[in-house]
Amino acid sequence: MAGADQKTDEFARHAAAVARELFGAENPKLSSKDAELRFGEHGRHSVDLKKGTYFDHKDGEGGGVLWLIERETGKAGRDAVEWMRDHGFHIEDREAAPPPASGGASAQGGARNGPRYDRNGNWLPNRVPDHAELTKVFDYTEPDGSTIRYQVARFDWTDETKEKGRDKTFVQRAPDPNRKDRFNYTVKGIEPLPYRLAELLEDIKDGSEIFISPAEKKVDMLRELGVPATCNSGGEGRFPEEIAHWFKGANVTVIEDNDEAGRKYTGKVAAALEGYANRVRYLRIPGLPEHGNVDDWLPAGGTAEQLYALARHAPPAEATPFESRFGAVSWLDFDLAGPSYEYLIKGVLTAGELSLLLGESQSGKSFLAIDIAMAVARGVDWFGRRAMEGGVVYQAGESAIGVRRKRFPAYRKHYQVADQPLPVVLLQQPLDLYSSDDPTDAFIEECKHWARTFHVPLRLIVIDTFNKATPGANENDGKDMGVVLARCDRIRAATGAHVLLVHHLNAGGTKARGHTSLFANVENVILTRKVENAHDKDQRAIREWTISKQKDGEDGQTGRFVLPQVVLGQDRDGDKITSCIVAPPAEFPGAEIPNNSAIQLGGKNQVVLRALYDVLEDETTGNIAPPEFKLPLGARIASRKDHAAKFYAAEKPDDFSEKTDEEKAKIEAAARQALSRARGTLLSKAIIGMDEENIWLTGKPVMGFGPPPGISRRRKREEQEPPPPDNLPFAEDDLEGF
Repeated sequence: MAGADQKTDEFARHAAAVARELFGAENPKLSSKDAELRFGEHGRHSVDLKKGTYFDHKDGEGGGVLWLIERETGKAGRDAVEWMRDHGFHIEDREAAPPPASGGASAQGGARNGPRYDRNGNWLPNRVPDHAELTKVFDYTEPDGSTIRYQVARFDWTDETKEKGRDKTFVQRAPDPNRKDRFNYTVKGIEPLPYRLAELLEDIKDGSEIFISPAEKKVDMLRELGVPATCNSGGEGRFPEEIAHWFKGANVTVIEDNDEAGRKYTGKVAAALEGYANRVRYLRIPGLPEHGNVDDWLPAGGTAEQLYALARHAPPAEATPFESRFGAVSWLDFDLAGPSYEYLIKGVLTAGELSLLLGESQSGKSFLAIDIAMAVARGVDWFGRRAMEGGVVYQAGESAIGVRRKRFPAYRKHYQVADQPLPVVLLQQPLDLYSSDDPTDAFIEECKHWARTFHVPLRLIVIDTFNKATPGANENDGKDMGVVLARCDRIRAATGAHVLLVHHLNAGGTKARGHTSLFANVENVILTRKVENAHDKDQRAIREWTISKQKDGEDGQTGRFVLPQVVLGQDRDGDKITSCIVAPPAEFPGAEIPNNSAIQLGGKNQVVLRALYDVLEDETTGNIAPPEFKLPLGARIASRKDHAAKFYAAEKPDDFSEKTDEEKAKIEAAARQALSRARGTLLSKAIIGMDEENIWLTGKPVMGFGPPPGISRRRKREEQEPPPPDNLPFAEDDLEGF
């Protein structure tokens, strides 16, 4: 096999995940679950799951995981390993065998992709440069001092970019149980210890004052003077609670470094030792320069006697109060001042959150997005709902020229705001939220720049459309969508603005196209569609928006609008240049006004009712109601099984075929339960009627839905409201799968 790398076995378990990272989701039709994954439309790329190897069937070559990474990214050897770490793969850093006495890899770095060594033959871990050198090792031993549990290894190297011309790093490593005198450069799962533990235990037993200074070098200097000292591994960023029990009954003095980090370290030590040590004091050595510490003071003439004298007058250390990293609020503090729940548009969009604006092609979703954006920029009500004034960044990845030259100008002309300095910026270049973090970082910086030019805070970022902003991503792959949504959330968090994603509905017209995580991971969802058979006097189609998800509010709210034409000028042939704006139908004489008595529905109730309309309209499933049903002339009925099948088809995720049997069963059970609940609701509101086999519409008006299929809109009907059935709901249909 050409190109096979020497470390195939070590990385083979990551073969499938690495291939998905590089090629996207596998082709489910050509792949076998336990043996082989195939990628691409024709299965060009394959992964042998048992061997953990890769093969390109077009070029006739293959290899292991590192070979694949080098082939696709250009990163070889340790750079390929670092690529894996950067992409979330846990790779242990193991020390290689020492270099041969003659021939083979040189002591100055070895073969290009092989192990590297410093000039003394010490193996260099991947995280240090080639010219680094192992300069010191600090042993953390078991309590009896006989066995090394782990070490802290110091590596130094020259670096002209640094003030002192040198740089260093500390790497923890543990003895490899399978190879004598070799180390694994990871201490994952190993319980930490205090430094020089055996001596520390004797000092505590003798009642000596224990000095803690956050570095092994400082501890060794103090020990050379006979001062009982210790520290923790990992530096002053933390003092692990796991080592606190070793200080039971000790009198402790923390020697602070003269900086903010040193002062914070004292509080961490005091907090961890509370309940273990007799007392904890802190010592600030006088006369130290900024960032100075005990290893500056001792060479300058400091003595053990002076240190003890200073310690006798050291004040008690106070434990750093616990700070929740997750915004914890206790029960009795709920009413205290704090962040409040705010609407960007009341009852529609939540400030500083993530939302979807969904619609089929030609549904008016982009016009509606512009109308929302301008309501925020102007601080005017949107469909009678208060909008918070703020800056807007509108990223037009789709039809940017039309947005700039037609849609925004139409709004400016109709509302006569062209001369007003509104806080709106249009970004015309495409955005890539999938391939890497770099475009997202650049987008965040751009948004922050324009925010600084606004006279009001940046409140809204519109990304139109989501599809154009995710080139190369598989919308049906949860992993791909997870990456994209995480970057959308980064934009939201970094700018503080609400991020509105304009996206398409699925083929059934019932939910967001793509993986279910899209709907699940946003706070607000707005659906927009044309209202069937509804027009104003000028035959403009009436459209409707509906809140299908409102995280902490009421869903099901609706509003109707039309897209009246605005003439912008003439082209070179003398033809009109036009675009549209959003306006409520009431602004136009003779327009159909929403029926205020109509019932509002939300969530699954809407989806179940929509499925019934679709089934009744379909000539293959909908039939004229027999006279004994006593329905209006032309009314239609359908079988309950056909209705259930239509709803199940709408609920089935696009990646349903790739789910496990257990996942499929859960989805099916949830859909059956949702159908049963929704039918019960629709029956209780007398919107539908049912018997043991059939289901039909009563004709009762529902917001967003036209008259029942088959009934003329031009003939006034007598509204029927049959009494609710005795038993609600009826027994559920038996359908095997969907």
